[in-house]
Amino acid sequence: MPASIANWSRNGKYIYFDSPFGEPKPAIYRLQVSNRQLEKVLSLESFHRAWGGWGWWMGLAPDDSPLALRDTGTQEIYALDVELP
Repeated sequence: MPASIANWSRNGKYIYFDSPFGEPKPAIYRLQVSNRQLEKVLSLESFHRAWGGWGWWMGLAPDDSPLALRDTGTQEIYALDVELP
């Protein structure tokens, strides 16, 4: 089973990570480094995540909001027409 990947917050005060694979109630957590306080940031119970080459992917946006890949299946395929100069 893949390990959870940790992400540092921009200010270096928190470490964000997701629950281990197979947890009955998956979520994204953050740990405050200074006092080791653990906080649940986001529940992923109804979120169908995409499986990548190294497991679930989780990252942080520039404002430290959590990012995760959602599996929408192969039913939704989009095309984009681009006109370049």
